[in-house]
Amino acid sequence: MKTLAITNTIGSTITRETDDGLFVKAGPEIGVAATKTFVSQVTTLVLFATHLAQTRETISPEVAADILANLQQLPSAVQTVLDKESRLKRLAAEYADSDAFFFIGRGSATPVALESALKLKEISYAHAEGFAAGELKHGPLALVTSETPVIAFLTAFSSQQDTRNSVKEVEARGAPVIGMVTEDNDALFCTHQIEIPALGRLEPLVANVATQLFAYHVADALGRPIDKPRNLAKSVTVE
Repeated sequence: MKTLAITNTIGSTITRETDDGLFVKAGPEIGVAATKTFVSQVTTLVLFATHLAQTRETISPEVAADILANLQQLPSAVQTVLDKESRLKRLAAEYADSDAFFFIGRGSATPVALESALKLKEISYAHAEGFAAGELKHGPLALVTSETPVIAFLTAFSSQQDTRNSVKEVEARGAPVIGMVTEDNDALFCTHQIEIPALGRLEPLVANVATQLFAYHVADALGRPIDKPRNLAKSVTVE
């Protein structure tokens, strides 16, 4: 079986022990928590998967063209989110002392919910969990209170109506909801909205940049050492 490494570090151990490699070229990342390398790795995987699907003819030319066009627009979409930093900072200050944070999404937004929760707990030490919105009634809903903000990903290709229903469930328990919504999405039922550019299948990845900023400012509000969180290291050398 052939192996392929996707990494940001040329000459690293993984590149020497695999058959080939794709380098994301994100530049040095000083902080322990992976931010730009995560976005770059996912972007690389999307590009690789799209070309692989084209080769195998398991994707239509129209869908492939749409994904590739969205990849071209990704830098400007990320910049649009970065321009919203002041709003994310205000929300972080408002909720920094919360008992816990929950991130919910469906479809491709589910792994982004998991990643967003991981980033928040890594650098702020706050209790944070991410899960598929459909799992709410199977246990997590018991933890929801007015002191547990819920960050909901209402992005394209992620069963938005079902996620809306989940949002209403947590709001009925008093939880404030921060909705990650596209600019053309009516999500006024959320307590707060962070608008992200419409970018089709890549919208969850763009929304992840917003949750990275949110995590940063929660950690900053709590006075945490953001680049060097306790008990963590940039590379894991022993399993």
